[in-house]
Amino acid sequence: MSQCPHCHAKISGDLPFCGQCGAEVSANLSSTGAAVAEGESGIQHEPPKPVPVTRLADASMQAILETTDPGSTPSVDIPKPDAQKRHTGGHQPGIKQLDGGTVLNSRYEIVRRIGGGGMGAVYLAKDRNLGDAPRAVKEMVETHLDENQHEKAIGDFKRESLLLTSLEHPSIPTIYDYFYDNNLNRFYLVMKYISGGDLASRLRSSTQGKLDEKTVADWGMQVADVLEYLHTRPKPIIYRDLKPANLMIDGNSGRVMLIDFGIARWVAKQEKGVTAVGTMGYAPPELFSGRVEPRSDVYSLGATMFHLLTGSDPQDNPLLIFDFTKNPRPRQIVPSISSEMERLLMKTVEYKPEDRFRSAGEVRDLLAEHLEKLMSGRVSYGQPATELGGETVQVQTVFCGFCGGRIAIDDVFCAHCGARQPLGAMASNPSLKAGRLTAKLVVAGTAELDSAFVLQKDSNLVGRADPHSNIFPEIDLSKFDRETKVSRRHARIWVEGDTFLVEDLGSVNGTVINDSVRLAPRQPRVLDSGDRIRLGETTLHFLVG
Repeated sequence: MSQCPHCHAKISGDLPFCGQCGAEVSANLSSTGAAVAEGESGIQHEPPKPVPVTRLADASMQAILETTDPGSTPSVDIPKPDAQKRHTGGHQPGIKQLDGGTVLNSRYEIVRRIGGGGMGAVYLAKDRNLGDAPRAVKEMVETHLDENQHEKAIGDFKRESLLLTSLEHPSIPTIYDYFYDNNLNRFYLVMKYISGGDLASRLRSSTQGKLDEKTVADWGMQVADVLEYLHTRPKPIIYRDLKPANLMIDGNSGRVMLIDFGIARWVAKQEKGVTAVGTMGYAPPELFSGRVEPRSDVYSLGATMFHLLTGSDPQDNPLLIFDFTKNPRPRQIVPSISSEMERLLMKTVEYKPEDRFRSAGEVRDLLAEHLEKLMSGRVSYGQPATELGGETVQVQTVFCGFCGGRIAIDDVFCAHCGARQPLGAMASNPSLKAGRLTAKLVVAGTAELDSAFVLQKDSNLVGRADPHSNIFPEIDLSKFDRETKVSRRHARIWVEGDTFLVEDLGSVNGTVINDSVRLAPRQPRVLDSGDRIRLGETTLHFLVG
């Protein structure tokens, strides 16, 4: 173990930064791992090169808010730092975290640190002038600054403050104050305190590692609305770093809040030469070639929703995850996602901006419409792949009747378990395809050999046999329903032309489609190949042959 030369905390000898104060320590460690102050005899250090922009707080809080037309900046008293106090070309003393009880600007009393990085932090504070109202105080510390960089830091701070104070939207935290502390040589922004946690934390705490479609559609609609507000300002603002960690839930209103505008910027349409900042996986391809436009944020919104719905982090495969010719589509990862949502996600993350939705407002309206249909059960699942709208879709997929694995509809053998598929040969035979449309139900989670039921009649009763009542359903689930959760006359499946429909017959424990839509009694619903039908505690896969 070594010791940080700035705050004297114990650190591992191979770590380049101190975990307590965030200062760079690798250049100050001798070959034996002992901390040696810069300039001491026996060790020579090459002065670090000047950084191109001011390092503020942490990487996600850097104020590199370049602007083509910054306009007038608000007046704020930030004196030039004393040349004797500043460090140019060397390490600053360790950045000390503010202690609880510290009062800033004779008004804001620090309670505790709630976030941030090694060169700054975000604190929970009490506003003494307003009855100890809770506030979030964002601290930005300047390091390695020469005279020009100090002036730029002041300008960057003013511009971010100007940008935030000019915005009025229910999903953007209110900015109450901003100032420069001359004693601490630090910038501060005072804003509304959001108590509900961020979406990244919500995702990590979810039991299945993903979130349900209703919740994500609602959140996505709110985010698209605030993005549309930013994009349609007189001077459009592109957020550029949309991801789950930068979206919080207001604990009071339940509304999604967009936080951390450190790299947001005013831009002209189709502006080039923009600094390539953002988060790999969520940032669109054009951002890394120096171009940015409103549809760049649409891409990041799609990537964020993809992560929340599937649990697959775009950062794990940032360059290829949305190339659906090489990687699974959303429904191949989570079959319970509706076909409509899958199409929407795939369009938002198209490689070329012109192939995406025209605006965040269009995404908002489509999500609002989709949410309404989702609530009323008017969405589809398992649509034929050729209808999913992309060159990445080539074959219709179904489930293996033996192991439940996803396979192509015309596969004769399952690629997962090797079992021969009864309908595989039929699917690949044009003469058989031209005949009567057939389908079957496969009981999930059982090793029984006779767990598949072919729907041979135009109308098929699904339930439990009861000889005393002379009830003999075509789909008898008695042997698979040991807890007797399936009613004797539980549901009915029938065919009309080329369409199969299902309805619940007033069962005790209900009929649920794809774990998301509970059928109202006697209300027909169209079935798609690949749908899952849960009756009580028994689940059936519906497959069209």
